[in-house]
Order: sequence, then structure tokens, then C-alpha cells
Amino acid sequence: MAVTRKYKVKIRPLKVELEVDDFDKENEESRKVKMMTIEVKWKGESKFGLVQFYKYKKDFTSRRFMKDNCVKWDNDADEFENVCCFTENQSLKKYSAWDVTFNVLYATNFQKMMLIGKVVVNVAELGARRMCFVQEKVPITLNIGKTSISAMLHVNITFGEIKDSVESRQLKWLSKSSSVCERKLDESSTFEAEVPKGIESSSQTQPDLVKKVGWFSWKRRRLSREEALINRSCSFGVESPLNQQNVEKPGPCGAESRDQNEGSRKKPDWEVTELQSRDRQTKLKTDVFFASFDQCSDKAAGESACTALVVVFSHWLQSNRDAMPTRSEFDYLILHGSSEWRKLCQNDTYINDFPNKHFDLETVLHAGIRPIYISHDQSFVGFFSPEKFDSLQGVMSFDQIWDKISSVTADGIEFEPKVYIISWNDHFFILKVEANAYYIIDTLGERLYEGCSNAYILRFDDNSMIYENIVAEEEKSQKNDKEEMIWKGKECCREFIKRFLAAIPLKEVEEQEKKETVSYVSLHHRLQIEFNLSYLL
Repeated sequence: MAVTRKYKVKIRPLKVELEVDDFDKENEESRKVKMMTIEVKWKGESKFGLVQFYKYKKDFTSRRFMKDNCVKWDNDADEFENVCCFTENQSLKKYSAWDVTFNVLYATNFQKMMLIGKVVVNVAELGARRMCFVQEKVPITLNIGKTSISAMLHVNITFGEIKDSVESRQLKWLSKSSSVCERKLDESSTFEAEVPKGIESSSQTQPDLVKKVGWFSWKRRRLSREEALINRSCSFGVESPLNQQNVEKPGPCGAESRDQNEGSRKKPDWEVTELQSRDRQTKLKTDVFFASFDQCSDKAAGESACTALVVVFSHWLQSNRDAMPTRSEFDYLILHGSSEWRKLCQNDTYINDFPNKHFDLETVLHAGIRPIYISHDQSFVGFFSPEKFDSLQGVMSFDQIWDKISSVTADGIEFEPKVYIISWNDHFFILKVEANAYYIIDTLGERLYEGCSNAYILRFDDNSMIYENIVAEEEKSQKNDKEEMIWKGKECCREFIKRFLAAIPLKEVEEQEKKETVSYVSLHHRLQIEFNLSYLL
């Protein structure tokens, strides 16, 4: 006979301590900036009614610097939780395993993260022993370069039993009087330590071993938006809106639509438009193409759907390498991406992790709504103007990222278009890079200018221009503004991101820094930008 108990398990890695004093003295790594992150992988039994299967989940801590042979995590964002079922076979007096794997990833000088060691912890035995809180010191061997180093992983594990009843579901945390232990594990314990082989090889590309990790996990720190428009009386099926006359459904995989009269593909109706930045210091003149609505419209009902939308758009762009969507295709992709997001909102596991329904990119990719993957070796994480803040000294800047992206288009002739999914300021949008033009695709109109309710595409090419307001000293009293062209060509895209999107948040943080030290979390939240290079399998 088997007895199953359900627990909410919280895990918080605290620090990794290297157990050698001469690592920084004799190893060439001492001259480099060293960082670590921990990937937490859950694997165990889920049991709902009579259905029993294995459940998998991944989490990442933030990326932290090593100091004095130690890396510490001291932020609430680095605590992860999962619902685990612990089943006891009473005749065998054994519990079904719930393995939590801690993969330690390491990088120097802000390069890609490499797996240097891992350890597996079976949390089922601890939970089944009715322990509420465990502080573990887990020995682990790290392979850094050509050096094998003994280390100690410190981790807190908390258990809360979930009681189910007919009337309600109640979470009952175990009494504080339950045993609290701190143990240093030995070879006879139930924990398994492993050292991966060959991880120093530059050919290591397996996605489960090498992951690009953002500086902070924002799954519990997303800005709260208004509740998504889910509980409506009308139907939200994608097929229904497509019956309207102004929306044309493209073929499978975003196949090209054809003009019935000419037999050739329709082209977007670009409009030469002048846009002014919100701080009124800069003006952009470039081609803009608008959808009929955006993700927040009643028609799309995709209030927090930007992550699903960029995956859907990325798939379409990869499937139509030399094309941009027509208006009917643009509208359809917004409708369909929003529909995919609403399907994810019906998944209890996703909603437990993201109560505000603003899913992160890894979750949407893992859900498999489109066969899109991320090239971690060619993706980047950086900050706007990190040189202005002491705690960001030495990190990669937005300009450095852009230089890497733009340098590959220099030859132009053989260049294949690239599609980046950009994450910034709690929002996702698309950057398409071509040899002679850049495109920004954003499904939230308000990002372009206040009051805009249409998704948009900006095209930056040889005809794009950016002007700056110039006021001479003698004319300040008369408030006569003069405009001076400061940028021309596709590089206006770089200046648009800096001057139209990031200028005000950056200025606010700078002003705050003058009054008091801005928190480490706030800097990452408001100034961090990620470029994720997408591709089809």
C-alpha cells in the first residue's frame, strides 16, 4: 500500500564556497571577472487522481560575482518553489524520488556560461520525514578550466504540506517545532554528487548544459498590469475574428498571401512618419507600418501576451525570411499569439509561477507553442550606460551589444537575416536585422507614443533620420528650437532604442542616484536589456 502526501517545496541557494585559498593567487582566472549562476532542475512524481507521471521544471538564480572564493545569493528572487508529491511504499519503507539537481554555471569576463559541476538532492526523504526547514551544506567538485576544486553549496529547503478537502484546499505549513537540521553530507548520504566530463571543451553546446542566463529572474518581479481580458462573454477563438472582412488568414506556417488580381505577394503599406521622443529632445523620421489594433485591444484580448506574441512573430519571420507581414497577416499574428497566451493561462503550473500571467521567455519556449529556439552563444545581456553606476562597472553595455550585432552585417552580400527577441523593462519585442535595414516589431502601441493603440513595425534604412533639438544660449529666453540632423541611415535604430525607449528611465535612475544609492535590483530591473537570437530547429 502506498501513501502520497503533497508538499509545496521552496528552495533557496545561499552560496558556493571554494575550499582552497590559493585559487586566486596561482590560477590565471584571478585576472578575470568571475561569475556564477545555479540552474535548479526539478524531476519527480506528480499525481493527480489516478493519473501518475513525471514532472520537470527549471529555475535559474541571478548571475552573481565571485568574491574571496565565494558567490552569494541574498535576494528573494533567487528562491524557487514547486509542488511535489512524496509517495511512501509502506511495505518497502521507501519513498519515490523527487530529485532536485543543482547545476553550477560559471563564466569569466561576461562570456557564455559553462557547466562546471552539479549535485543531485533527493528532497522526498526530507519532506517525508515531516521536516519543515533544512539547511544543507552539500559538497560538490567544480571543474574550472583545468583545475578541479572542492566546494560547498549552501542551500535552504522549506516544506509545507498541502491538505485537500471537499470544501477547500488549504496550505498547512509544518509546525516550527518540527526538527530543523544542518548537516554536512558524507559519501553514505542519499545525495549524489557528479562532476561532468569534458566541460572545458569549446564544443559543448547541449542546451541542457549551456544556458544563457539573465542577470535577474523577474518571474516574481514583473510589473503588475491590469488583469488580462480573459473572462469575456464573447468567443475568443481565433477563427471567429478571422471571418471579418478586414482580416485575412494566411496559409500554414505563415505562408505568403497572394493578391488575387496580380498573383504576387502584397507588400506592407509603409508610411513616412515623424515621431517625437517623450522627453521632446529628439525627432525620428522613418517608415512606419501599423496593424489595425494591438495586443491590448478588445479584439485581441492579449493584455500580457507579449512573450507569446514574440515567439509567434519570430516563427513567422523565420519561415518567411525575405518578407515582412502584410496588414492582414500582422493582425492575424496578433490574434493568434494572444490566443496562444490565453491557452497558457489555463495551465495551473504556469499561473502558479506567474500569477500576473506575464510569462518569461523560457516558459513560453518550453510550452512549445512554436518550434523556436534560442542561440545562447549569440545572445547578449547588457545595460544602458553602466559606466554611470558603480555597481555596474565592467558589465556589457547596450552599445557594445549593438556593435557586435551590427558588425556581422558589414559584408552584407551573403548575410542571412537574423531575428532577435528583445527583453527590456518588462516587455518583449522583435528586432529583425537585415544587411541594409533594421526592423523593430512591437505589439504594444503605447511603446511608440502615448495614446497609440496599434501594433507597429519601424523600418530603419538609408532614408531614416534623427534630429535633435538645439537651442542657442541667446535664444533660450525666446524658446526658439532648432533641429539638427545627428543620425542618418539604419543606425538610427540604435538611437531610437536609446533616445525613445530608454532615455527617460535612465534619466530617472541617474537623478535618483544623486539623492541616494539606487538599489542593485532597481538598476537591473530598469536598465537591463537582453537580445535573444532565435532560430528554427
